[in-house]
Amino acid sequence: MRFRRHTSTGVSLPSLVPSHRLLRDGGLLLLTFAVGYAISALWISPTSLLGGGDHPVPGVIGLPVSEAQTRLTDQGFRARIEGERNSPAAARGAVIWQDPPAGMVLTPNTVVQLVVSSGPAPVTVPDVIGLALSSAERILTAAGIKIGTVDTVRAGGEVGIVIATRPGAGNGRPRGGSVDIVVSGGAGGGL
Repeated sequence: MRFRRHTSTGVSLPSLVPSHRLLRDGGLLLLTFAVGYAISALWISPTSLLGGGDHPVPGVIGLPVSEAQTRLTDQGFRARIEGERNSPAAARGAVIWQDPPAGMVLTPNTVVQLVVSSGPAPVTVPDVIGLALSSAERILTAAGIKIGTVDTVRAGGEVGIVIATRPGAGNGRPRGGSVDIVVSGGAGGGL
């Protein structure tokens, strides 16, 4: 018995075969790409596909360090103190810098580095020994230091001349702090 191949007269069989192959191969190529993309995305950032809860870093600049650490911990981040720096604007113990910055979206358990204010930089007490009290007062005020008590002692030399400061010249004082002054009352006694 012989088998015969029957085809319709309007459509040839060889023209249909390439289009079926194209669809099949294109589908396999698309499927391979999709699976490869999902595997590589899962490998690089697992939480992007699994919904791991990335969220923005809260802004903690200006907060006291304990409050900043609590806020970061509550959001799932880890706080690390990187040191202290002088800051004329921030009170001692306030956060003045953070990295990564506020608003950056990161995975939980990321370390956020903090720098804390050590307060304003101290002012160096200027050397005013040998100057008249009025001149010493202007220099100290210009340096950001107030005059504390003024003591007069018997000493040789001109009356009203600064002979000592407490603390001495070159020492640091907080801006707005005070310096006590000792002036000469002359050889005859106090004023």
